Amino acid sequence: MAEETLQSEKQISPENTESPVKSKSPLTIIREWPLSRKIALAALTIISACVFGLLIYQGRTADYQLLYANLAEADAAPVVTWLKTQNISYKLENNGRNIWIPSHLIHETRLNLASNGLPTGGAVGFEIFDKQSFALTDYVQKVNYMRAMQGELARTIMTLAPVENARVHLALPEKRLFKDQQKQPSASVILSLAPGQSLDTKQVKGIIHLVAGSVTGLTQENITVVDSNGVVLDPGENRDDQILSVDMLEYQQEVENRLEMRAQSLLDKTMGTDNAMVRVSATLDFSQIEKTQELFDAEEPVIRSEQISTEQSGMATSGGIPGVQSNLQGTTPLQGGENGSSSSTRTTNYEISKTVSKIVNPVGTIQKLSVSILVADTVTPATDETPAQITPRTDEELASIRSMIAAALGLLPDRGDQISVISMPFTTTPEDALLAQQEPEKLIYQYMPLIKTGLIAVGLLLVYFLLIRPIIRTMRGDIQEHYKTVEELERERLALEKEQLLDEETEEEDILDPVVTLRKETIADPTPAAHILKSWLREA
Repeated sequence: MAEETLQSEKQISPENTESPVKSKSPLTIIREWPLSRKIALAALTIISACVFGLLIYQGRTADYQLLYANLAEADAAPVVTWLKTQNISYKLENNGRNIWIPSHLIHETRLNLASNGLPTGGAVGFEIFDKQSFALTDYVQKVNYMRAMQGELARTIMTLAPVENARVHLALPEKRLFKDQQKQPSASVILSLAPGQSLDTKQVKGIIHLVAGSVTGLTQENITVVDSNGVVLDPGENRDDQILSVDMLEYQQEVENRLEMRAQSLLDKTMGTDNAMVRVSATLDFSQIEKTQELFDAEEPVIRSEQISTEQSGMATSGGIPGVQSNLQGTTPLQGGENGSSSSTRTTNYEISKTVSKIVNPVGTIQKLSVSILVADTVTPATDETPAQITPRTDEELASIRSMIAAALGLLPDRGDQISVISMPFTTTPEDALLAQQEPEKLIYQYMPLIKTGLIAVGLLLVYFLLIRPIIRTMRGDIQEHYKTVEELERERLALEKEQLLDEETEEEDILDPVVTLRKETIADPTPAAHILKSWLREA
């Protein structure tokens, strides 16, 4: 045996040294795979093709973004014509009213369309005067000016969010020489609102102010706003009481919310968040009171007027020598005699002092406050021996909370203010379900490039780990087998021969032993053995 092995080694060694081992192709390796691995490869190939097809389709659809929506046919036609001239791909949806273009061209295309005056908005604006003709008459110029005014007003009104389409009709009378013959201009606005949208009173009033401020001599009373159903939209000019009541309600809610926030901040600091709730109901005085008050003081009269008159009767004579000497300085004239009488009168008028005060009370003063506080019970955490326990708050704790909130809100018992503090257990609700909100659709387009990149990376990793890596491992295993030494190959051959000899010996032993043979046949097909046993039982 030793000589045979040496001869076989000598015969094999030249072959291994002279002829190099050829590597197998990937197809040959795949053909040698078992059936289960071939099925897995086919399934992986189909899944990869579907994933990459979905990525390509999603990439093509996600690259398109909405250019304009809900366009009229008159507006969509020139936009589509312009896109064709610029060789920009587009898609039409919603019966041709929505136009989609590649997302990387969306902003540039909108700017270019705006520079060309597209879309026109279903009306002609002041661009009608861009192309002038000398043959136009004064009447045609006036008509064009009115059309431009109507178109510009309609475009401005359509910028409002609830308005989908708008039309404006102006009636501008000709100017007259006399004022009593001049007629007032008027206007009508027809609005087509978006589905599920409506205009409130302030928005209707804003549209009326817009139209009135854009046309010379047009007053708000001569403007009518109608929706697409023919309903006149009333701005509510004659409903001052209703508007005032709405303002009152808003102010009352603002006061209540401010007081609730003030009390809630104290409770959150002392008891922790979500352990107390505060509700405040305020009664406000919205009456407008203007009071004029006059006060008189009878004890301290004041002089109003005083009159003094003096009367004298009779004549007085003077003596002396007439001439120059009597008039010289230093000369004492001689006194003459007096003949008459004099009297003096004084009249004083007194008036009582008066104080006039004008008092205007502020609107929205607080007349009464009612405060309700709900406090959670004290929860004792569970331990290994005792479960969690819920204990109501003590009267001392509720009294301290009552005094603290009453001082913080400035409650006055004389005014009739009330405060109530109650301790009860709270029920927990899932916050995620309450705060769940749908993300805007714009975020999808914003993060779509990252999503596509992530999906492509995941697809490549799957292909590598499930397809390329097993093939590489198989090829490496074959290469390692090719580069085995002669001794290793001889050992493997001898081991295989020994296994085959052992298998043949066991088969021969099984054939010679009838019990073993019968046992194998019974395991392979138990039906004949069952029939034989039944027949034996019947005979017995």
